[in-house]
Amino acid sequence: MASTGTSSSALRDKASSASAAVVVGVASYNHTATVGHVMRVVEEGLATGFPSQEAQIVLADGGSSDGTVSAAREAVSDSQRLKAITYSPPPTAPVSMPYHGLPGRPRALRAVFEIAREQQAGACAVFDAGQQTIEPWWIRSMIGPVASGDFDYVSPYYLRHPYEGAITKSIVYPMFRAMYGLALRQPAAGEFACSSRLVRHCLDQDFWDGEGSEAGIDIWLTGAAVCGGFRVCETVLGVRRSVQSEAAPDLSTTIAQVVSALFADLQRYVDVWQRVRGSTPVPVIGQAREAVPDAPPLPVEGMIESFRLGYRELRDVWTWVLPPKTIVALRKTAEARTEDFQLDDELWARIIYDFAIGYRLRVLPHDHLLRSLTPLYTGWLASFVLQLRDRASEDLDWRLDRVCAAFESEKPYLISRWRWPERLRT
Repeated sequence: MASTGTSSSALRDKASSASAAVVVGVASYNHTATVGHVMRVVEEGLATGFPSQEAQIVLADGGSSDGTVSAAREAVSDSQRLKAITYSPPPTAPVSMPYHGLPGRPRALRAVFEIAREQQAGACAVFDAGQQTIEPWWIRSMIGPVASGDFDYVSPYYLRHPYEGAITKSIVYPMFRAMYGLALRQPAAGEFACSSRLVRHCLDQDFWDGEGSEAGIDIWLTGAAVCGGFRVCETVLGVRRSVQSEAAPDLSTTIAQVVSALFADLQRYVDVWQRVRGSTPVPVIGQAREAVPDAPPLPVEGMIESFRLGYRELRDVWTWVLPPKTIVALRKTAEARTEDFQLDDELWARIIYDFAIGYRLRVLPHDHLLRSLTPLYTGWLASFVLQLRDRASEDLDWRLDRVCAAFESEKPYLISRWRWPERLRT
């Protein structure tokens, strides 16, 4: 099995000379337990959803040592349809493993994009080899809006219980929505589909090998689509469950990676988001075929205690980015009784915005700064859970809209501090 480097020419040399109307990439790294299922589902989905179109399946593997590539080859009935590309991911210590568990993911995605461009594919999609719940109809649901020519970027709308993906719900989604004016619920999704126009646009960007790309590439691709003026939609899928890597980072590392990617994107598109006001819905295609799963219990008392401990131990660190009135508000929150505990949405939005300013000004090393956000996040999550505890799961959208509205209403606060950073600690 050949191994590729990062150069564009090396990847193009491996592309088939025949064209394909659809290219589907499967990103893998030590996924021997699930890759066979994913490959069979992708092949079946292409056969039933696009029977008259030529399709290429690309396995982009980050040097798996567990037989993932062999398992993928054995699972595909038409060997001519499969192209396996291996690459050597950058050395990754356990503490720096990307939160999604795919070291070298930028190389995997770029490899798939370059093959799609080489084969002049009208639609390109990417799926995670660790998926456990993927179904054949997902393939058509993701690719169909692009193949029809109606959209350039399709993001999945997964059915998730209220507390799943809380980092996205509390930070990524509301901030992305407020910054770029588009209510896209999964800005960092592991699965997506895009048009040939968007493929070419993304390949022209300079973020593939940039600092933080290992964890940030998914958010950055979404940002490129939205800020590039491409047509974006969501498609409703089912419940998403994937294999959790044994080397998955802890909560503080995950927060640091995800939020760093978001803040880096903010600096890249500052001329775009400072002109955006409000937000608009994203077209949603399809309807849910199953019920939203029940939410597992969360240790609210433990999360509140984590917040209180963080206030006691990290207050001096927070003063580097948070103004005195915010520190006072956090002290009152920390002193509140558990049954009265609440972290106000507007306060939460201003906290995230102040951390974005601190990140931009490098008032502290980025990793140190963003890890200190962890107890603030657990405090917000505890407040969120307490407010939803006696409500039906259908109230989740209403509650998230409130969070997003707070980020939008406080956006002038971010803009003013971005333009006049000397006000950071006033």
